[in-house]
Parts: sequence; C-alpha cells; structure tokens
Amino acid sequence: MINRYKHYKTLIFIVLLNVFSSILHYVHNVVYFDHYPEPDWLSPHLVDAFWFVMTPIGIYGLIVAVKSQMSKGHWWLYLYALMGLLSLLHYNVETDNIMTITMHSLIWFQAICAFWLNGYVTMYFKNKSKHQEH
Repeated sequence: MINRYKHYKTLIFIVLLNVFSSILHYVHNVVYFDHYPEPDWLSPHLVDAFWFVMTPIGIYGLIVAVKSQMSKGHWWLYLYALMGLLSLLHYNVETDNIMTITMHSLIWFQAICAFWLNGYVTMYFKNKSKHQEH
C-alpha cells in the first residue's frame, strides 16, 4: 500500500508539474503572441482554447489512472504528454522573430515535463509487466 501511494504521489507531482509548465508557457505565449514563431492561421484565442482542451485531458487521465491503477488512464496521460510536446513546434515555424531566452526556457520546461510524464508512464508499465512475468 505504501509503495502504491508513493507511485501515485510521484505521478500526481509529474502531472501537476506539467500543468504548471503549460500555464507558464501558454500565458507567456498569449501575452507575447506576436513575438513567438507561429503559423499564420494560429491566433492567441486558439492557443488559449487549446490549453483548456489539453489540461482537462491530463487531469482526467490522472484521475482515471489513480482509480484504475493506471490500467485505463495511461492512454489519456500519453495523449496529454504528446500535447505538451507540441510546444516544440515553435522551432518548426519559419519566422523573422528571434526567440528570447525566456521563450526557449518555457518551451523546453514544458517539453521536458512532457517527456518526464511519458517516460514515467512507460516505465510503470515496463516494471509492471516484469513483475507479472515472475
């Protein structure tokens, strides 16, 4: 029981860190939208709306994962992590805008948190399958 609680405590921390990193990046992106490299079709309202779509997916994935001991929530958590990695697409947009250190830091903070979530969920299932084989 203690090990299970520790697992969920870590998962909760990682998901909340992803939410926090996305808040920082998305707020900065909306406030300084004209300075970020963005495709022509994107607007601050779409950036804002996407955050309000992706964040409930992460929270839902966390709740389902805790209730089902990860067996059902992991796909939602993978999807949430993938959505967090979309911030890296800033580097795929051709623009004359020069990104600041703050922009790079916020993009990479969110991406690293998303990679961490993806890795944590993946390692959980890898370890779970090893224990089931024995």
